[in-house]
Amino acid sequence: MRDPTLHEGLQALRDDRAFDPAAVSAVGRLASEFGTPLYVYDKAAITGRFRTFRDAFAARFPKLRVHYALKANTNGALVALLRAEGAAAEVVSLGEILAALRAGFRGNEILFTSSSKGPDEISKAVEIGAVVNVDSRDELEQVAALAEAAGRRARISFRINPGVDPHTLHHINTGIAESKFGLHLDGGLARAAYARAQELPSVDIVGVHCHLGSQITETDGYVVTARKMLAFVRELEEALGVRLLFVDLGGGLGVPYHDGEAGLAPEALAAALEPLWKELTKRLGYELELWMEPGRFFVAPSGFLLARVNSVKETPLKVFVNVNAGSNTLLRPAMYGAHHRARVVGRTGAPETLDIAGDVCETGDILAAERRLPRPEAGDFVVFLDAGAYGFSMASTYNARPLPAEVLVDGDTAALIRRRGTVEDLFRDEVLPPSR
Repeated sequence: MRDPTLHEGLQALRDDRAFDPAAVSAVGRLASEFGTPLYVYDKAAITGRFRTFRDAFAARFPKLRVHYALKANTNGALVALLRAEGAAAEVVSLGEILAALRAGFRGNEILFTSSSKGPDEISKAVEIGAVVNVDSRDELEQVAALAEAAGRRARISFRINPGVDPHTLHHINTGIAESKFGLHLDGGLARAAYARAQELPSVDIVGVHCHLGSQITETDGYVVTARKMLAFVRELEEALGVRLLFVDLGGGLGVPYHDGEAGLAPEALAAALEPLWKELTKRLGYELELWMEPGRFFVAPSGFLLARVNSVKETPLKVFVNVNAGSNTLLRPAMYGAHHRARVVGRTGAPETLDIAGDVCETGDILAAERRLPRPEAGDFVVFLDAGAYGFSMASTYNARPLPAEVLVDGDTAALIRRRGTVEDLFRDEVLPPSR
C-alpha cells in the first residue's frame, strides 16, 4: 500500500480527520521541512474551485470574463496559477497592479478598483491600458486630466452603489447605501457621472460595476442588485446613448467556515442571474460581457495555517492552548470575530473546551475561542482551516515577529512560494539618526 500524499493529508484535515495517519504525516512533513507558523495552499483546491465557478457561469453566459480579486491573496504563485486557468485580475492598489503584471497579466486584463486612488496609481493603470473603475466625480476629473497629460485615453467604468443589503457582516458589506464605495443611483448621481464622462475627450466609457460585499450566502441580494444594474444599463443607452461593453456584478460568494456549512454555490447564483441577463440581451439587441470577480471563493478553502503548541495553560476559568501564531499571523478572528475551524493533529482524546491563544501580547489575541477539541501537549500541531484568503495578505510584523513562510502543495510535492521572514527583515528599512 502506498503512503498517503500531502494533498490527501490536507483533505483529511478538511474532513475533520486530524487523527488520520495521512493528516499526521502531512503536517509533520511540512512542519519539519518549512517550520511553523506556516501557510500551506492546496493547488488542486484552487484550480478545482476556479473551474467550478467558470463552468457554472460559462454554461449560461456566452460572453464571460472571470477576474480574481488579488486582495484575497497576492502571492505571485497563486496569482500566476489562476491566470493560467484563464482568470483576469481585479486589483486595488499600485502594489496589486504590479503583482498582476509580475504574474503575467496584460494591462487590458486588469480592472483597477479602489475608492481612494492616488495619482501614481491612476497614471500606472492608464499607462498599461487597464480599466479604471471610477468611484466618484472628483476621481473622474483626475483620471481624465492624468490621461490627457500622458497623451492617452483612459478606459473607465463606474462603480455603482446599489443600496442593497446582502445580509453579511457589516465590516465587509460594501453595497449598502452608507458604504464608502461607489456612486449612488438615487437622484441620478450615477447617470450624471456618465453624462460628464461623455464630455471628456480623454476617457472611453467601457462598462459599469458593482460589488455587494463579501461572504454572501444567499442569491437574493445579487438578484435585486442585478435588476437595478441592468435597468441602469438600459437607462444609459436610452437616455445618453451610452453602449457598454461589460457589466461587472462583483464577487463575494460565501465559503463555509464551519463544519456542515455549504456556502453559496456558483451554479445557484448563475441560475438565478440567467433570466435577468437574457431579458436584458433581448431588450438591448446585443450581448454584453458579464464580468465577475471572486477572490475568497477561489483561495480561502485551499489554505491552512500550521502552528506549533508552545504550552497548555489551565486557569480557574479556561484552558488556553498557546501556539506560535497570533493575530499578527491570522488577523480575521481578532478583527472581525471571524471563525476558522481548528484541528488538533494526531490526538484522539475526549474533546474539552479550549481557547487557542496566539503569541501576541494582546488580550484579544484568541484564534479560536471555546472549541471542543482534544487537549494537545507542547510540541503538537494545531491547524487552522480556510486560511487561504485574507490570511497572509493581512499578516504583519506586530510584536516584532517575522512573517511566516508560504508553501504550495501539488499532490505529494510542496514548493516554497515565500521564504520565512527573518529578524533581520524587521529592521532592514529602519534608518537610525546619526549618533553624536
